[in-house]
Amino acid sequence: MSEPLYRRLLGARFDVLPACVRALHDVGAASTWRGRASVRRGRTGVSRLVARLASLPPDGADQELLVTFRARASREIWSRRFGSHHYFCSIQYARRGMLNERVGPSTLLFTPITCAHGLALRLDGFRLLGIPLPGLLHPKIQTLEREHAGRYHFEVEATLPAFGLLVAYAGWLEPVGETAAQ
Repeated sequence: MSEPLYRRLLGARFDVLPACVRALHDVGAASTWRGRASVRRGRTGVSRLVARLASLPPDGADQELLVTFRARASREIWSRRFGSHHYFCSIQYARRGMLNERVGPSTLLFTPITCAHGLALRLDGFRLLGIPLPGLLHPKIQTLEREHAGRYHFEVEATLPAFGLLVAYAGWLEPVGETAAQ
């Protein structure tokens, strides 16, 4: 098995991250984390349509969240379940020093930014159906992963040019144990 994705991508910068952030991203074969999250979705027709096409999570305060991470070759598959039934999956991989995350028909190209208090992802590219779109058409995405009171915390907000909020979600996770690769 190869080194976990984020260790490969970040190199020595991985060791600077807080312990909980390192633990979440130190994916072996598979791991599962459980926690809570609050989600807000945009209100415009376009943002709601895009959110539905991307299978983004529904509105809701303090929802149960279950995330399973599976390593497959040089990629990671992140499966998120918000509440009792909603699934949101993405595939992450490294290419040309960037973190690529495929969600539905889109691929987001991120530059990871590390520091002692956490990890942020800066969106530096966006592809729709494999076609690179100009920066003017990119969603705006802000992320922060950090440790608070010994627990992994996250914040994500995505907005669409001219249409406003797409989705924002924040919460916490803690490990529920390693599971065998399937």
